Amino acid sequence: MKFAKQLIALAAVAAAFSAFAESDINTAAGPSSAIAKLDFRVTVPRVVFLQVGTGTLMTDITTVDRVDFTLLPTDVGSGVPKAGISTGGVINARVLANGGGNVSFTAAGSGTGLTGAGLPIIPWSQIVPTATGGTLIHPAISGGASTLTAVAGVVNQSTVYSFDYSNTASVQAGTYNGQVIYTATQP
Repeated sequence: MKFAKQLIALAAVAAAFSAFAESDINTAAGPSSAIAKLDFRVTVPRVVFLQVGTGTLMTDITTVDRVDFTLLPTDVGSGVPKAGISTGGVINARVLANGGGNVSFTAAGSGTGLTGAGLPIIPWSQIVPTATGGTLIHPAISGGASTLTAVAGVVNQSTVYSFDYSNTASVQAGTYNGQVIYTATQP
């Protein structure tokens, strides 16, 4: 009885493996060949990846970089744009999505602009982004979505961002803070 159970178990295992491979025997006396087929399968997960600033491709990193604009007394209200300096160095940006369609890309600024305790608001329109050396255009801050076009069902765009403070108005002394939240959404 024990032997019969082992034989049944062995037959079940053999049947399971026989579904994945094939064999062929040819016993002809002359030239002959045998043919066996093997199936292959690649399973690719659906993914959307977004990086702005510090990051590594396909990795979650929680570092939030900051762009600082430090004005000199002669800069205040001069109308001469002031370049921002990122605490993370170069601001790399990348969107990678393979959901089969275009991606919506937004940059939503906190509130109506940068603020500080008891200070007026510096509107987001004073922060001017520039994309260099790539295909990922910066969407208008709090200005709606940009559409990133899929090629063969994949969006894979990257660039380096830099930011200027346009400095077109004289503002009260103080430290103004704000945050932009970037979102990449695939259908």
